[in-house]
Amino acid sequence: MSDGDLVIVYEKHDNMKAAKVRENLVLQNRFGVFKHSDWIGRLFGSKVFSNKSEFVYMLAPTPELRTLVLSHRTQILYVADISFVTIYLELVPSCLVLESGTGSGSLTTSLARVVAPTGHVYTFDFHEKGPASAR
Repeated sequence: MSDGDLVIVYEKHDNMKAAKVRENLVLQNRFGVFKHSDWIGRLFGSKVFSNKSEFVYMLAPTPELRTLVLSHRTQILYVADISFVTIYLELVPSCLVLESGTGSGSLTTSLARVVAPTGHVYTFDFHEKGPASAR
């Protein structure tokens, strides 16, 4: 891991979060304080310890893990649904995909992985903050 990398901090199977590695920052949770500087130079999958000798795992941000840690402004598709969509559409490398409604990007990143390296995903989303969100 390097300064600026995105990592998935795995506490337990139902508690993960995304964090951007920054040399001078810390992550504080119920397990203690984790210094980002201790993460730099480690491999993804490493176990890192807090000041309380508790630990978390630092995982690579795969599309599947990113889907699990996204903030959900919109309804998202999970791995089983994404698999069904890609099979139903018969997507393979070199396909071109037009997606309307990028939303969280959960489906988009998986589609891009399916059609890589020669295919392409074009996506569009429009989100205008309404009066309720301006308060």
